[in-house]
Amino acid sequence: MSIDGARILIATARPSLLSSAFHTSPIPPAPIGWIKRYAPSVVLGVSTGMIVGAIVAAITFVSPQQGSQAIGVLPIEVRTTKQAVSRVEFYVDGALVGVGRQAPYRILHDFGTVLAAHEIVAKVYSNNYRDVDSSRVTTIAAGGETLNVDLVEVPMRVRTSQPLASSDIAVKENGIEQTIRELRADRGPARFVFVVDRSLSMGGGKLDAALRAIDEESKLLRSDDRVEIVLFNHNVMPARPLIRGEHVQPSGGTSLRDAVSSVASRDRTYAIVITDGGDRNSMTSEAEALRKISGTKLTLDAIVLGSDSRFLDRAAMNTGGSVVRGSASTLRRELHRMILDINSRYTVVYQSHGNASGWRAIRIDPRRRGVEILNARKGYFAS
Repeated sequence: MSIDGARILIATARPSLLSSAFHTSPIPPAPIGWIKRYAPSVVLGVSTGMIVGAIVAAITFVSPQQGSQAIGVLPIEVRTTKQAVSRVEFYVDGALVGVGRQAPYRILHDFGTVLAAHEIVAKVYSNNYRDVDSSRVTTIAAGGETLNVDLVEVPMRVRTSQPLASSDIAVKENGIEQTIRELRADRGPARFVFVVDRSLSMGGGKLDAALRAIDEESKLLRSDDRVEIVLFNHNVMPARPLIRGEHVQPSGGTSLRDAVSSVASRDRTYAIVITDGGDRNSMTSEAEALRKISGTKLTLDAIVLGSDSRFLDRAAMNTGGSVVRGSASTLRRELHRMILDINSRYTVVYQSHGNASGWRAIRIDPRRRGVEILNARKGYFAS
């Protein structure tokens, strides 16, 4: 028996193969004749605890499963029968990597590009943080060894009358068919960056219309998305959080390629560019800018209010985005459609093999009738 201040730590064993987890409970008003204390243990990702013979909580890992492999960005999710949950903390190899405060208790975690063993722990705090339960699973490396791989995420738009399965599509890289590891129909939390041209040519109401449209249509994004803005003319301002109702005076020249290059990220990022299409001041060449964004997790979409932009057309094609033409009067409608489209995209994840470094061209084809690939990332640079 262990007494800590006004609290006592007690546990009894359930009459089964599962041992108990520890729980805290207020000191009862009547004396306790005896209390047995057992070491906590977990069987296959399920933790079951009991206090004075009553089942208190079960924690079950939905993802990843015990003995599975974890690589790249994957969900960590648990279910629990515990009531009045205050929060769920997720730990990977002893480090806190995220917190869930309401069901479903799920986070996304990047396990990197090295296939290795990990210990994943979920701690469930409940009853106004007075009770703590935990469960753990371990993932494995192939054959018990560490393996370096290239894990590739490909955003794509698909039109289909039925839910899409990984068996419905074929992915080839430089003509070599790849093995699909995951196909996600719903996107997770992401970084959204509105890259807005504030040059003198965006006067006449175009810049004001762009900022108003962003104010309104950004409300379609998820509450856990990160929303930022990059304003540029001949100078490129650093990305910063969006300020609603902001007014900006158009001025200066245009450094479009510099601005787009500045938002390249290893995090899942959607860059939405609003510009009149010109570029007279960039220090970054077109080839260099395309190289910077093509090897990242960035998807570029653009609304062009004026002349065509070959650079934006190529950037969108390489990253799985799209370019539409608009005007000050149609800008909000086009942005609305664009964000709805992003919210409904698929992401296919595969493990790259059979190719040397350099440009790797990606081709995705349907395997069955009724599936139409509208667009997808066309490739990336691998070092």
